[in-house]
Amino acid sequence: MGKRSHKARSGSTTRRRSHGGGASRPSAEDVLRGLPVVGELENVPSFADMAPTQLRREQLEEARERIADRLGREAADAVELGCVVRLDRGFPLVACEGRTLRAEHAPEFAKGDSAEAGIMPTVGDWVAVAVPPEHDMGVIHEVLPRRNAFARWRGGRRGEFQTLAANLDGVIVVAALGAEELPLARIARSVVLARDCGVRPSVVLTKADRKQTAEALEADALRVHRLVGEQGDVVVTSSVAGEGLDGVCALVPAGSVAMILGESGAGKSTLLNALLGADALATGAVRERDDMGRHTTVARMMVKLPGAGVICDAPGLRSLPLVGHERGLAKAFPEISELAATCRFRDCTHGNEPGCAVREAREAGELDEVRVESYLALANEMRASASTLDPDVVL
Repeated sequence: MGKRSHKARSGSTTRRRSHGGGASRPSAEDVLRGLPVVGELENVPSFADMAPTQLRREQLEEARERIADRLGREAADAVELGCVVRLDRGFPLVACEGRTLRAEHAPEFAKGDSAEAGIMPTVGDWVAVAVPPEHDMGVIHEVLPRRNAFARWRGGRRGEFQTLAANLDGVIVVAALGAEELPLARIARSVVLARDCGVRPSVVLTKADRKQTAEALEADALRVHRLVGEQGDVVVTSSVAGEGLDGVCALVPAGSVAMILGESGAGKSTLLNALLGADALATGAVRERDDMGRHTTVARMMVKLPGAGVICDAPGLRSLPLVGHERGLAKAFPEISELAATCRFRDCTHGNEPGCAVREAREAGELDEVRVESYLALANEMRASASTLDPDVVL
């Protein structure tokens, strides 16, 4: 696979037929033919944009030694450092020094330690990749150690997570302003996930032009500020009026990588187009009845912002289940979590139990009501599994 160039073709892809006459899954070659042509992709970060560090180069040398033990010195010498900047239907696009190319996984990769640990390349991963002679595709041999990972529960057993991006410096949560209720619960979930990833969350409120009065806009922004607290930043924007865009760019300085997170209809793609200065990403209409949109982002990808850093974009996520993110909750609401640890009963739900430090502080006006309500709602959701997954975290 990979000896011929794989360009996007119009029309339907050819599918292999099963013996029963029905259509089976398309082959890898069929999938590749349907992927975007690498040379036609815009705003793709370069190797330099991803700011490779000396640590990454040292990790590459360690990987080369392991590859040499498995495949020989010649194969190891052909390996170079790369960063996954896009993921289309399981096929990574890798930025290497001087070139960007599609890649597949080495046969031994699927049988090695990475496969055992469930680590497959995702956007933001640094990888050890080789380009065999007469091939136009790279071969990924290893995923280098991650600094962090943004993951959500994939459904099924506890501990099974889908990693959406790796090696991030920040997470930007996008929420739309408008006539509907501000999605504080959704914002709170995203902040918890960001804190569990170990990065600073920021909230970008889009569509400020839809608020009828300045007072209503200020009230919404204040509620989000109260929810986020000192743990993050809040920026109000209007892509139509071009307002707040510099504030968003400031959240992603050159040399940094941030993931942008928002449900369909939040204005994520419109915001990115405004930041890029062109209609580079597809946008969709929003249903009036529920203010929701359709998924317009179909691949996990990174884009380079002019004069700033790199944004990791992913398809809109309709659900963000909080399973196994108890530490993220504690980091997002540290003042409440610290009080919870002093309650008389370890399994205190912070309702009517005697000796509840959280309730006492709340009644004394020592806690922000917006933050308390969000904390209690999320804690109630996660409490059932906290004792088995993270017994040292008190909710």
